[in-house]
Amino acid sequence: MPKEKGVKKIFPLFALPILLIAFLGIWYFVFLPPSRDLKIIFCDVGQGDGAILEFPGGRTALVDSGPDKKILGCLGKNLPFYSKKIDLVFLSHADADHVGGLNYVLKRYQVGQIVGSGIGKDTKAYQSFSDIVKEQKIPEIIALQGTEFDIAPMAKVRVLLPGSTLNNTSLNNASEILQVSFGRENILLTGDMEKEEAGLFAKLYPDLHADIIKVPHHGSKYSLDANFYSRLHPKYAVISVGAKNRYGQPHKQVLDFLKSKAIKVFRTDKQGDVQFETNGTELGQANPASL
Repeated sequence: MPKEKGVKKIFPLFALPILLIAFLGIWYFVFLPPSRDLKIIFCDVGQGDGAILEFPGGRTALVDSGPDKKILGCLGKNLPFYSKKIDLVFLSHADADHVGGLNYVLKRYQVGQIVGSGIGKDTKAYQSFSDIVKEQKIPEIIALQGTEFDIAPMAKVRVLLPGSTLNNTSLNNASEILQVSFGRENILLTGDMEKEEAGLFAKLYPDLHADIIKVPHHGSKYSLDANFYSRLHPKYAVISVGAKNRYGQPHKQVLDFLKSKAIKVFRTDKQGDVQFETNGTELGQANPASL
């Protein structure tokens, strides 16, 4: 009996410091001032696309979601643990490797608004998540070319295409192309854009510059358009792709071209999540080295 009483007396002495540290840790994260930088994380979702945007002031966006629930791991690592809210979800197009993970996201996170091109809504993958969108009554809008979203001071997302203006377009060539800008820095997110849409893009935006490009269609050779890259003059290229995928992506022709242009390449199949951060004038990347 005396020993039991001793244990009861000693236990609070150990518990109080632990509880205090936990309380201070929670207080620190909850009341920490929002970052003034823009952060983008290209998630390793396997054979697919999924990127997280964290804007100055704390608002967040998800661009595509990969094919399955692997996107949840990336969200869990990079969004604050105390927040289960995503302000905007952008869909490049309706293929399963871009929207398949949204079923899982919508069950775990509160989404403020969904932005898509409106093309390909009849695909099985799209219909599956669309049912949840209707059930949760999440606002969904069609973003036309030129639509802008002012997310934070100096930070915005601009819809440059969908390629629905192309005749007999495929879902890939109807991809929603997004320009994410913060101050002087620009990021271009390209979905599965192929040569036809890349050619149209180059004609419509001959003077556009992008510091980071998400390489179209996981590095497919059918997406390679030399003029597209020559006009944009990117510093970095990110290839979102699954390891040893059955499509042979990224194609050697694409990798050789990027190397010839001295563009630093990052690959999710080799380096996992790829992260960049900018204060609007300078751009930094968190991965140790490009490939």
